[in-house]
Amino acid sequence: MRLIHLTDPHLSTLVGVNPSSLLGKRLSGYLSWRFNRRKQYLPAVLERLVAAVKTENADQILLTGDLVHIGLATEITQAAKWLAALDSPARLMLVPGNHDIYAGGSAGEVVRAWSEYLFQATPPAVSANAADRYPVVRRLGKIDLIGLTTACVTPVFMASGKLGQEQLKRLASLLQQAAQEGQMVLLLIHHPPLPGMTDWRRALADAGALEAVLKSHPPALIFYGHLHHNHAQQWGATRMFCTAAASSSSDASYRVIDIMERAGRWSFHMSLKTLFIDNAGEAGFACIDEQSWELEKAP
Repeated sequence: MRLIHLTDPHLSTLVGVNPSSLLGKRLSGYLSWRFNRRKQYLPAVLERLVAAVKTENADQILLTGDLVHIGLATEITQAAKWLAALDSPARLMLVPGNHDIYAGGSAGEVVRAWSEYLFQATPPAVSANAADRYPVVRRLGKIDLIGLTTACVTPVFMASGKLGQEQLKRLASLLQQAAQEGQMVLLLIHHPPLPGMTDWRRALADAGALEAVLKSHPPALIFYGHLHHNHAQQWGATRMFCTAAASSSSDASYRVIDIMERAGRWSFHMSLKTLFIDNAGEAGFACIDEQSWELEKAP
């Protein structure tokens, strides 16, 4: 099975948005886009990355949030069209980021426009409160993809996230069930999952509680975003991968993870592919890191 992880495309444009119509956090976010982000996160780069991703023939694309900038309905509609062009809901699993659920009203728009990618369900079948639907499980043979939402409305200049007690309880039950059924678990989350992985302003508020839940039945892989850089680390036998923003003019990246089931073991190979500019000024994606490892299958 071939999986691709990409994250934080920040694909929407705020051209034409009247800043005088924005208040509070949305105004702050607009100014950040106007003077900084629109120069760093480029549609042309994202277009090239998507073209490269499509040549990889993935079985499933894993997208860990932040499709937009300030969670406006117009942005969310733009992102829905982009998702439809990228792949079908059956082959693309999405969890939301903090920029998607940016302000009051964003969550309802996200559920309306992206529900098939979030839940594989049409809008009438889902609650307007997206958090009530998580964790989401997508089963691919002996692999369970579990998606969490950490996205919530926060004060100005804050980019933190939260899971909440109910979602954590449901996650613990799902992990136990997967272990009993011999399923391998891969976790999708927007914010860094464990304590100390980023500063308090951008951290997951209940990372310690999540760590306690994961210790009982550790997932094989955790994919996250939010930090806009490439990072790989191990937590026990669990491999955790953060991938740089998919539209970044400096280091747009995606990961290809090949998983094979062998007698009594899982075999993994990860390739990290990052933006490069050749001598002729042409942009492409080159492999800058590869890792291979194995895990024993659950009895």
